[in-house]
Amino acid sequence: MRTLITHAFLADGENLSTEPKDVLIEGQTIAHIARAGTLGARLGEHHINADGRLLAPGFIDTHAHADHSPLRAEDDTSKILQGVTTEINGNCGFSMAPINELHSDDFNSLVERIFPPQECTWSDFSSYVAALEEGEFVTNFASLIGHNTIRVAAMGAEDRDPSTAEMATMERLVDEALEMGVAGLSTGLIYPPGVFSSSEEITRLAKRLPPNAVYASHMRNESRYLSESVRETLAIAESAGTKCHISHLKMADRRQPGKLAEVLAEIDSNRVQGVRVTQDIYPYTAASTMLAALLPPWMHDGGSRVLLDRLNSPELVQAASRQIGDPQSTFENYGLQAGWDNVVIASTGSHRFEGQSIESLSHSLRLDPVSTVASILREENLKATMIVHAMNESDVETALRHPLTMIGTDGLPVGTGGRPHPRGYGSFPRVLDHYVRQQSVISLADAVRKMTALPADVFGLVNRGRVRVGHVADLVLFDPETVVDNATFTQPTLAPLGIDEVLVSGEHVVENGQWMGRRAGKYIAAQY
Repeated sequence: MRTLITHAFLADGENLSTEPKDVLIEGQTIAHIARAGTLGARLGEHHINADGRLLAPGFIDTHAHADHSPLRAEDDTSKILQGVTTEINGNCGFSMAPINELHSDDFNSLVERIFPPQECTWSDFSSYVAALEEGEFVTNFASLIGHNTIRVAAMGAEDRDPSTAEMATMERLVDEALEMGVAGLSTGLIYPPGVFSSSEEITRLAKRLPPNAVYASHMRNESRYLSESVRETLAIAESAGTKCHISHLKMADRRQPGKLAEVLAEIDSNRVQGVRVTQDIYPYTAASTMLAALLPPWMHDGGSRVLLDRLNSPELVQAASRQIGDPQSTFENYGLQAGWDNVVIASTGSHRFEGQSIESLSHSLRLDPVSTVASILREENLKATMIVHAMNESDVETALRHPLTMIGTDGLPVGTGGRPHPRGYGSFPRVLDHYVRQQSVISLADAVRKMTALPADVFGLVNRGRVRVGHVADLVLFDPETVVDNATFTQPTLAPLGIDEVLVSGEHVVENGQWMGRRAGKYIAAQY
């Protein structure tokens, strides 16, 4: 299959061309790039007339949770319609493998809080990838190995240090995943069981990584103790001798405007001293995660069944309420940071409560806010997610301007319904629409670099992320003057406008903004 794209201006991942180009694709690869009109029309070629629009590398979502999407019968088009052609999955310590049959209940009860129901027929990462490849990929699929998942596989969901044998098991599981080409190790240190782990445990696992693999972390705290959490993250990567990547960097507390600039300065200081550190953001002032993350860590010790028992105890719920209300609490405390009027139910198993804040629900249920959260979690068997409006717009812009910031959707998996965060459907067009064209926070060339070449280099995606001869033809064609992000908090699943054509490995999968039903993605093994 040969495809000829004519009269396109190139945003090649590094620069913008000043004159239009023609690009010839042969099979999956970019074969020629020449001045417009010089390649000529050739019989039998598929022709796309760019008509002066911008041709860029396919966007790379550095922070995805589409770990189950290839297994679903329905096509997950949330990313491809944004121009995303590659997703980095396995983030925040959650990957869908490995699974130990001895602890499968703990695994299922944890992932079911965020992922739709899915029969898991695999055990190790190799058999997981084999299962994914049977389902086919809408976008290219790269992955990290999740610390929460390997800890559950080794020792369940208990709040304790691993034994010598359990630590050895976790190290082996990391090694096995690396053999399958995972891009690195991720942690989610506000979630069980990662919240129970020590820096020493994580460092030992990060030391299993090759030097150019990535240690990526959803840190222990993104608010009051943000600086301390950054220092822990950087120290782990430095000790392990690997790259460091901070997931969805933010200051999740509106009461501390400007704090993020200080944190970025500290990160830059470490970078000067030799720590290889990057970060991603999603371009919104609201976060989203499982509703159970509102609770103090001790309530999660022992897994979901024990948590539900504790939620049925009025005394323990009140103990949790006192801790959440304590300004000196050290865990990630979204209820205190954002205020209960800014914590909104996104989805539940029954689809009750969606779109309502905890404050409004507490009034209607005649309960205090924490008892309201406990009631919802009991009724929904822990299957509930939330949106938390907690950040300042100025901090989002500060993070976006940094030269080593990339873009991630952090969208929760499709299939749960409700009112998910619009970032899963709008992050990339929002950057182009709001932050490039409307607000001029960053340039168009820099936006494309942050979405393409930079993440390809950091995550070991060789021959991707640039419009170059010999590179894989993952491409997106759009008009930067007409891209519109349509996804909102009230209508979060609306597709953007202006992302006109998308090619994955040379296959034309989005035409005139419409998904054509062709799953052309692949599992990508990172190269270190």
